Amino acid sequence: MTMPTRVRRAEVSDLPFILRQEREYMETIEPHALLGWMSVLDQNLELWIDCLPSTLFCLDAEGHPLGYVMGSLDGDTATLVSISVLGSHRRQGLGRVLLDAFEQSAAPSGARVVELGVFRSNQAHLLYRAAGYEATGQDGEYVLFSKTLSPVAGDDRALLG
Repeated sequence: MTMPTRVRRAEVSDLPFILRQEREYMETIEPHALLGWMSVLDQNLELWIDCLPSTLFCLDAEGHPLGYVMGSLDGDTATLVSISVLGSHRRQGLGRVLLDAFEQSAAPSGARVVELGVFRSNQAHLLYRAAGYEATGQDGEYVLFSKTLSPVAGDDRALLG
């Protein structure tokens, strides 16, 4: 497993990396939707900017990005919007590092549950299942997953539920 030297919050300067990774995903996993995705690229960019405060980057020893996890928080629900690891670093545990970091950063913000959707043929569903996510349904070609987060120690909200 390749271990990152650190996980940090995303910065505006990370947007080109996000664009390249998201495009690579569309080209390889959902090529049938690439033209539609390109036609709403401005809306995607707005989403990525909105999600920057909840986006985490995994870096190597030299500070180069290896991957990221992007999400948003709405009340007690965190939505995982995207998770991506460079192709050369996949299957080394970095996806799990990023997923765990996202959960750990969402819980203190009030999230009690993380939700996500994954394209039915995307092998990422194996990562989510291994991390304790349960399939909750479908939305078109996407399988929906959810996971209840463990209460944060010392968090009074955990006592109210």
